[in-house]
Amino acid sequence: MKGDLVPDSDHIARYCGGSSIESDGTINRMAFRIRNGEEYLSVNWLEFLNKSSREEEIAEVRNVLRKKLTLGSRSRIAVADVGSLINHIRTERILKVQHEPEPEDQSHSGIFGYGIDDDLIELMIAEVFQETYSSKL
Repeated sequence: MKGDLVPDSDHIARYCGGSSIESDGTINRMAFRIRNGEEYLSVNWLEFLNKSSREEEIAEVRNVLRKKLTLGSRSRIAVADVGSLINHIRTERILKVQHEPEPEDQSHSGIFGYGIDDDLIELMIAEVFQETYSSKL
């Protein structure tokens, strides 16, 4: 339900455009920059999708993203454990991840608690999103 906290034991996925992918395949902090005027960073709550495997979850996220974006050939979908994210950032900031469903994207959620040009937090978030998948298949 809208506004519910995503459990620490669950996982979130973030679409990372090609310009935020380094030559070695790692994702840089710019993938986690909040856009001007937005109050949170958009992600998708994987367990909400109720799929039986990570591959099925990522496939569903791809399907949802295709309705909203043109998925680039270099882009990636990065995954993080919510509890690891919260704990990693805790010394600098208190973040929360909450469900923010949209009509065409029921797993849509947001990372709240930091703002635009918050470089250190972006970098720390990037350190947690290490599991990645191609955004195209």
